[in-house]
Amino acid sequence: MSVKHRFVYCILFSLLLGFQANAQYDQSSYSIIGLGNINWTGYSHNAAMGGLGITYNSKFFLNHTNPALAASNDEAVFQAGGIIDYRTISDNDENYTTATGGFKDLGFNLPIVPKKWNLGLSLNPYSSVNFGFLQVNEGGGPGGNDIGTLVTGTGGLDEVSIANGFKFKNLYVGLEASLIFGSINKEDRFQLGDVTEVAFGTTVVDTRKSYSSLNTTLGLVYKLPLGTNKWLNLGGYYTPDLNLRQNSFVTFENRIAAGTVISADTLVDDSLEKKTVRLPAKLGIGVSYEALQKLMVGFDFHMQDWADYRDEDGQALTSYTRSFRIAVGGEFIPDIQTNKLSNVISYRFGVHFERTPFLVNNQNVNDLGINFGASIPLNAFWGLSHLNLGVTLGQRGNVENGLVREDYVKVHFGFSIQDVTWFTRTRFN
Repeated sequence: MSVKHRFVYCILFSLLLGFQANAQYDQSSYSIIGLGNINWTGYSHNAAMGGLGITYNSKFFLNHTNPALAASNDEAVFQAGGIIDYRTISDNDENYTTATGGFKDLGFNLPIVPKKWNLGLSLNPYSSVNFGFLQVNEGGGPGGNDIGTLVTGTGGLDEVSIANGFKFKNLYVGLEASLIFGSINKEDRFQLGDVTEVAFGTTVVDTRKSYSSLNTTLGLVYKLPLGTNKWLNLGGYYTPDLNLRQNSFVTFENRIAAGTVISADTLVDDSLEKKTVRLPAKLGIGVSYEALQKLMVGFDFHMQDWADYRDEDGQALTSYTRSFRIAVGGEFIPDIQTNKLSNVISYRFGVHFERTPFLVNNQNVNDLGINFGASIPLNAFWGLSHLNLGVTLGQRGNVENGLVREDYVKVHFGFSIQDVTWFTRTRFN
């Protein structure tokens, strides 16, 4: 099988995975608030550096953080990745563990005019919702029975993007147009304790909110030469605020054993109304030092003021506040010119600190983590390709003032394929 055929089959296989996936690639108790967890980390190789990616990208990989860096790919590149999230959630009284994971993102970059104009296509998560908890009102029901309320949420928003990246000597300019879409499902399940479902049943209120809107992002990167194959990279991106179309569909059901619905009613269906929520503007700036295919160290700062968020009634959420994320990280390749595998692996490291958008009991919810990983060349099997691996060890929140603490381990994995012959015209038979 030729490299080109393997390239096509990998794209088709990953696209099939993408069509079956949704934004539920991680989990957090705090994702019950608003639109859930916001994705900052980029692809798997970015995640291994704490999400670093505003001013740096290698030609072997894709970049979704800053559309200007779409112009950094010299040949066609395809990339896909996933994540496994293992988390221990604690409060002052108890803790429990949970795990989830699956497909996260994919992208494809094409050189329209080599070294001048690239076109990038991608599917990435914008936010993720995945939570569940049980509330018990002891003796609060008829006959002194307990009332249990199981609240669960899944879903999130995805972003399909088309990025145009242009290169003017040392200046990179990018413009990205994207469609943000998805749905968030919340289920409130009420049941009396000590009463069987056959006798009484379970009352379920199911809420589904669907979202869609077009969005744009402008990015810039300037590579200031410092010597032979060395640069100081400066850049940033800006995404303006936007009105996101929202439709709600709420049902009230009574179910018995095995989930059989014995009665149902629609409480809300505003699909014909033009309701919107406002997403706040987002911006990022970064700086990095780069020695070509040898060393890179950098700093990224992202900011999004979720206090500017407005719900479908035009109201601000008291559980939202200004958020930001800081990432410091780098990449090291021992000796790209040798044939020894350990010398051509890209070793990555990083730390991140994030003040999440969530404000609980007037307390900020912070996220701190260390990140590391590597990209392993697989040239003998796939042509110019890499296996990308990363690990994040982190903590979100604390157990003070009614908050919960989440200690987590995230394993990022993926692959990227670069085909130097994909758009090369055949000259000989």
